[in-house]
Amino acid sequence: MALVLALFWGSTYPIIRVAGSPSLILLGRYIISAAISMAILVRFRKDLGNQVHTKLSKILASGAGNMGFVVCMYYALLYIPSGPVSAIIYTYPLLILLISGLAGYSGISSKTALGSLTAFAGVLTIYAPSQLDISGTLLSFLAAVFFAVSSVISSRIPIDLVILTAIQNIIGLPIAVAIYILAGDSTGIDVTRVIAIVHQGLGASFLAYIAWYRLLTRSIGVASSIVYMVPAATYIMAIPIAGETPTFYQILGLILVLIGIYIARRRGS
Repeated sequence: MALVLALFWGSTYPIIRVAGSPSLILLGRYIISAAISMAILVRFRKDLGNQVHTKLSKILASGAGNMGFVVCMYYALLYIPSGPVSAIIYTYPLLILLISGLAGYSGISSKTALGSLTAFAGVLTIYAPSQLDISGTLLSFLAAVFFAVSSVISSRIPIDLVILTAIQNIIGLPIAVAIYILAGDSTGIDVTRVIAIVHQGLGASFLAYIAWYRLLTRSIGVASSIVYMVPAATYIMAIPIAGETPTFYQILGLILVLIGIYIARRRGS
């Protein structure tokens, strides 16, 4: 299951890269996911009040952070290849450790610091020699920050994860509509974009998360391997899907990022 999940999430990056039109894909994603979310919330309506009461501000903040992650990721893929976007975004486990430490939720150990430095050296290795567009690089890093912040906030909310995900999807819909209107996207719908919308709206928003939660209940160790598998899967799947061939420095940078994550996540051992 871990491998299937990694391949699914890894394919997100080249699929969005090929489809283009991020505002259209974003709108389609949240129309589908919000519709499914409404059905889920209707099912849980009896417990909804108790679940949300006194937690609404944190839920809204986590939803906005998750939306920021998706938007930045989509637009980063307009500027730079899918492999580097994935590698940079997957520094988020380190950012979670750093943010949690700065917020006083946990300490920042020497291994966390060393892992962070190693991973960000990997990001620089990916960026500098390849002369990647600075806008795409910054958007990728901002996506990682948004996801890390959203994850830290979500972890502090005592709420059913399915309900939280559903509410986050509904929160994202009006933002997606506003972005689509402001972007003035006039591109039409084709087969590639339909595939991307279904892949994101049905798969990335729900099926992948259900598989992820089920995997967590079976083995946290196996689930944590996803962090290492997704960027590698992205580079591999980008070759047939987007026709991207990774450079030596991109592969070296990815290895440094994964080593950095490994060092930081072993801080307690």
